[in-house]
Amino acid sequence: MPDLSRPPASNPHSASAQGRRLVWTFALALLVLNWCAITFKIHNEESLEIASINQDNLNLARALEEHTLRTLKSVDQAVMFLKYQYERHPEKVDIAAYVRDGMIFSNLFNQLGIIDEHGQYILSNLPNHKVLDLSDREHFRVHIARDTGQLFVSKPVLGRASGKWSLQLTRRINKPDGSFGGVVVVSLDPLYFTQLYADVNLGPHSVITLLGLDGIVRARKSGKDEQVGQSLANSPILTAASKEASGTLELTSSIDKIDRFFAYRVLFDYPLMVIVGSDRNEALAETRHRAWSYLAFGGLVTLIVLAFSWGIGLLLARLEQSRAKAEEANRLKSEFLASMSHELRTPLNGIIGYAELLQESTDDQDLREYAGTIHSSGSHLLELVNSILDLAKIEAGRFELAPTLEPLQPLLQRVVQAHQPQADGKGLALNLEIDRDVPRQLLCDHLRLTQVLNNLVHNGVKFTDRGTVDVSVRRDGKRIRFAVRDSGPGIAPADQETIFDKFRQGESFATRRQGGSGLGLALSRQLVELMGGRLTLQSEPGRGSEFYFTLPIGEKEE
Repeated sequence: MPDLSRPPASNPHSASAQGRRLVWTFALALLVLNWCAITFKIHNEESLEIASINQDNLNLARALEEHTLRTLKSVDQAVMFLKYQYERHPEKVDIAAYVRDGMIFSNLFNQLGIIDEHGQYILSNLPNHKVLDLSDREHFRVHIARDTGQLFVSKPVLGRASGKWSLQLTRRINKPDGSFGGVVVVSLDPLYFTQLYADVNLGPHSVITLLGLDGIVRARKSGKDEQVGQSLANSPILTAASKEASGTLELTSSIDKIDRFFAYRVLFDYPLMVIVGSDRNEALAETRHRAWSYLAFGGLVTLIVLAFSWGIGLLLARLEQSRAKAEEANRLKSEFLASMSHELRTPLNGIIGYAELLQESTDDQDLREYAGTIHSSGSHLLELVNSILDLAKIEAGRFELAPTLEPLQPLLQRVVQAHQPQADGKGLALNLEIDRDVPRQLLCDHLRLTQVLNNLVHNGVKFTDRGTVDVSVRRDGKRIRFAVRDSGPGIAPADQETIFDKFRQGESFATRRQGGSGLGLALSRQLVELMGGRLTLQSEPGRGSEFYFTLPIGEKEE
């Protein structure tokens, strides 16, 4: 059973603090959602951009691979032609004539010639050729022991006569008996492989590299910087190339220490690979610019949310202060009313007592009537004072109930009997109906329950000119339903919204003509709520009214 001793405590400060916590919790959740969305957006865009960069680099690497393969095959055709001619008629070979007659296209290479079996560079397509000893060169020595049948691509070589770097592409020449007869050699500018992309805007720090699988750079171009001969023997790209013929990876260049996105492809039939690299900072510059825009937007949203939450918190704090002041004023008012009501009860009791004494001690009929009027008016005023005192105590939170196990039927009968003379005087039928399943006893404050029922029955008799006033009690689950229904004029819907307010009455003529303080229903509703119920009205104009409420049976049901 609910505690009937006092109303539930309200803590406006706690409610206001809870409201502020709710606001800040919502703001925090909103900010977390905002920043999670921004973080996801930034990460997602960067991931998509990196995927696009890698795909573009792979496409460029494939194009560079095809360009390199075409170049090598074109050079190899010239080498094979010269090898064929020299192996059959070495004394008739005229390289300059081959070039001049268009049998060999010289636009791909710097020099084409023959190195004999002793390492002497004896023939060349260039005029005024001088014999050079190249017996110590790798591209010569690699063919001495055996014929691999493959075109050999040397490391970058610095020319002794020209002083320029070149790649030497060589094939072995065999004598009729199969022994070593020398080498056909083509000198190729290594940067020819990268010049194709001179007009492609890859960024100032992007890089294109032709790398041997031995780790030596054949040609490398980054912006305007052109390099050859560097060793990348320990590069992770070589490790990756040993597992997959093509792929992408991100790493810091061992040459210039720039972080890049790399794509590579290993050339088929040649111990070479092509590499395209994009500077990470350059490639992601636009994406990062957008990311900063998102971060700025997120910061702006954060400031707005924080400012709004702070404003709401400040507003709630001011509302809390205003409510506290209002409650303090209401408390002081209630204390004043309680004090005044208490002070008024003493002289009123004296007036009522002397009026009763005057009625009993005089034989003068006029004096007895005067005394009766004084007694009636004083009693009515005392009831009003008591009602005001009760309301003041309730509002101040100092009203206490005294629940006891009370026989229900005698209580109801006393209420009806108290109003029977007034009902008879108006020719009304005042009825009491108690269902059989209603318990005989009820745990309640019988004085306050009687006060509520008296008020409702009094109003029913007061505002009903003809017909009936019915008091009914029935069981509703674990609660008891009390109802007072009359056949009076009813209450307009507009009046039903305010009829339980203090010092308010309905505006219809049928109610206002009876007079009254407007405290009875307000006090009755608050008393019912203190006892764990709710006083409710059902009414239609011209069809009467019904006031009803339910109370818990309690633990000591009988």
